[in-house]
Amino acid sequence: MAVPMTLVLLLAGCSSTPPPPADPSIDFSVADTKVSAKPYLYCDIEVNACKRDNTAQVRLTVAPGTPVRVRVPKEVAETPWSVVIQYRTAAGEQKAPETVATFAPNKASTFDALPPGKGDQLQTVEVKQAGAKLVRDEAGEPAAVSRGVWSARIEAPA
Repeated sequence: MAVPMTLVLLLAGCSSTPPPPADPSIDFSVADTKVSAKPYLYCDIEVNACKRDNTAQVRLTVAPGTPVRVRVPKEVAETPWSVVIQYRTAAGEQKAPETVATFAPNKASTFDALPPGKGDQLQTVEVKQAGAKLVRDEAGEPAAVSRGVWSARIEAPA
């Protein structure tokens, strides 16, 4: 009886599927400080099955006018991806989120996010990975739905 049970256990072990790969992380860095962010939204390629982690946003302390380097892993760089920033001007005016870079597949894996004006303070830097699903934007043009979103909250030094 022990032999058949062993055979059943061995066969059961062979049919199990490997665990899915871990969700990719994005690195945000300033000078010698680097933080890795997990996605706060990550979906399958068709953007049908999604999971959200509202605790995934990382924090960085960054002086006004200082760029934040974004580094994406191969599995993100092989797809269309973009960088979105939100910032406050040196005069204190809050600006709406703005896409500052969009990359075609295999064209880049790093980008330095910087607000446009001298003394402007970054507040958020986000990376958005495009999925295979398309919708129409405000102008009626096709636009990809984000498959993955990673975010860094930027704070000015005290």
